[in-house]
Amino acid sequence: MYGSVLERSDIVLLQVLLRDSRASVSQLSEVTGLAEKDIPEMLARMREPGVIGDMTAKPSLHSLNARSVLVYGKSRMGALNDLERALERNENVGWMAVASGGMAYFALHLKEDADTDTEVRRAASETMMAQPRALTRNLFDHGLGRHVYTPDDMRILKALNRDSNKDLGQVAKESGVGIRKLRERFEMMAGRGALDFAVDFYPDHCDNLLTMLRLEVVEPRGLEEKVALLMEVNAPYLMYFNTFQESPRTVMSMAIPESMGGLRAILRSFEESGAFGQVEADLLVSSKIRDTWRDRSLRGLDGVRTMRVTRQGRSGAP
Repeated sequence: MYGSVLERSDIVLLQVLLRDSRASVSQLSEVTGLAEKDIPEMLARMREPGVIGDMTAKPSLHSLNARSVLVYGKSRMGALNDLERALERNENVGWMAVASGGMAYFALHLKEDADTDTEVRRAASETMMAQPRALTRNLFDHGLGRHVYTPDDMRILKALNRDSNKDLGQVAKESGVGIRKLRERFEMMAGRGALDFAVDFYPDHCDNLLTMLRLEVVEPRGLEEKVALLMEVNAPYLMYFNTFQESPRTVMSMAIPESMGGLRAILRSFEESGAFGQVEADLLVSSKIRDTWRDRSLRGLDGVRTMRVTRQGRSGAP
């Protein structure tokens, strides 16, 4: 990390933590190619200014048959504080951002029985967004689908919630679940893709140019290969690519370059790929992650009952 800018090696490490914050230092070293001895210091440098926070564990959205809906459009609210106050009582909002050109973005995490149109209209009204566009993200968790969380499962997750690296022996003490049973349940949930290990990331505390890229696909055939090539060419400065159920020709990506020159190079690679007819870039001026109903469900036994009742007797993919 150079000053307040995340450098290439920092972003490589961050990318892995966002997908598996329970990985050990040796595993992180193996995946990233970074020296084991350097990783703790790199984490400390990112943690000190607040770029990263807790290593978290949550039930995966895929395992809950929940949906992740990205909503964006022009908003009359020009500051993140205004957006945050407007959405204060909305337990579905997991992320929000104010972008260049008067754009606003937020991510809704919706329970399986929630009506998407109703929740989108509600959030758009709260944020004074006149013509919102809502897209349901395809979840590629590679899990086995729905999972019925037992009370013991929820106690395990509650103990790991704000420290996914916690030793399972300590988790057993805090949760009251016997170590043998705990290991069985933990391994079963992990194997089913029911656990989401990530790190809290606060890009407002670094000077990288976090940018949302909105892309219109020219030809869907061969798109996966072109996306893979773009990820390779621009590694590690592209955080992800998202596709959406309602609009197979729309793709979203998030870039985190170190400089304006780096952003120009990313945009140029997209234009030269021939995969996209239109590339729109919105600089995220300010953004914030928030707890949703998924996080709050881990704070008490009411959450255990809610998750079990919601999930029993229901089937189908998210």
